[in-house]
Amino acid sequence: MKQTNTATVSTSEAISVGQIILDDTNYLTFWGHIKKDDTWQRCDFITTYEVLNTMLRYVQDRSDAVQMTIVQKLENMEQIPDMIDLEMELGKAVLFDNMYFRLARPGNRENGHWVEYTAGECYYIEQVTPLPSASVPHYVRKIDHCMEMLHKSYELYLGYIELEFDEDAARKKSDLADDLKFTLAYYAWKERTL
Repeated sequence: MKQTNTATVSTSEAISVGQIILDDTNYLTFWGHIKKDDTWQRCDFITTYEVLNTMLRYVQDRSDAVQMTIVQKLENMEQIPDMIDLEMELGKAVLFDNMYFRLARPGNRENGHWVEYTAGECYYIEQVTPLPSASVPHYVRKIDHCMEMLHKSYELYLGYIELEFDEDAARKKSDLADDLKFTLAYYAWKERTL
């Protein structure tokens, strides 16, 4: 039996969405592009309505048109799954920028190991947070980002523990094998959960 996992975590600061695939679940599929190292690469994304709402909150100038297009499609959905072509409806793909996207690549468990199968062409959008304002010094933004990543790594570690991974495997899978990094992640997690 194959199990699906979303373990390899990375971030991006911008994606563009050309089409949205809707079905009868709480998940959405986006066809679009991801910005990596100042270049745009073709990529698919999977996320929830909750994350989409958060994304729309951070791009207020574009959110009304996208929301209305989605609502109209949901009200008049003729087939499942159905597609919203934002490029056709709005004249261009919708750019979601000035935010951090916490992304995970899906993988399958084969022979006791997680095997990634998308080669960076598909990501699950786990979380979206706004980029800090430009008035905050650069080093403070970097430290905040590091603390957020440590916090999320510790949450991932706790998820593996809950799935009954042994502690060493859970720490390795969540990139917390180093004792100092593990301790920092614990305190980052504790600070945000209190």
